[in-house]
Amino acid sequence: MKKIILASKSPRRIEMLSKYFKDIKVYSSEVQEIVNPNDKPQTTVMKIAFEKASAGLKLCDEHGIIIAADTIVYMDEVMGKPNNIEEGFQMLKDLSGKKHSVFTGICIIDTISNKKVVDFEKTEVVFNELSDNEILKYLDLGEYIDKAGSYGIQGYGELLVKKIDGCYNNVKGLPLSKLNYLLKKHFSLELL
Repeated sequence: MKKIILASKSPRRIEMLSKYFKDIKVYSSEVQEIVNPNDKPQTTVMKIAFEKASAGLKLCDEHGIIIAADTIVYMDEVMGKPNNIEEGFQMLKDLSGKKHSVFTGICIIDTISNKKVVDFEKTEVVFNELSDNEILKYLDLGEYIDKAGSYGIQGYGELLVKKIDGCYNNVKGLPLSKLNYLLKKHFSLELL
């Protein structure tokens, strides 16, 4: 079996992939996540995932399958990661009681054949109506740091969410069902 190489430092992605592959290698490259407001959200995440995978390929000295991903929250515009607690508060205030989309781009590269596949997943998320006090209590937990849209559905952020339509793991940052489909279709590899 080919070695799985994750081009990401995300603890969530490492944990999610480690469930299926016992010996994953992690290459974390710093890629500037540039968002062009004229691009569609799916274009943005696929472009950044491709850049992460390509950077991982340059760092990697092993043969295997490189997997990279990028996740954004989108509601009228891209909501990236907050720079501070004030931005986190404003993002959650904006999301309160409304529907937004979570997009994750995936890029997979076979280091031997140099075959590259890029795709994306979209999930719709509806937030509960949140009071300022609820938002502040959530922010005090620190969970919003380094999270697109200022929340993590896999933690206390699940209490902010009223419902989702689509892949739950996509909202966590790695749509495993789509990843499995792409690995089977293009690389004769599967998670099960």
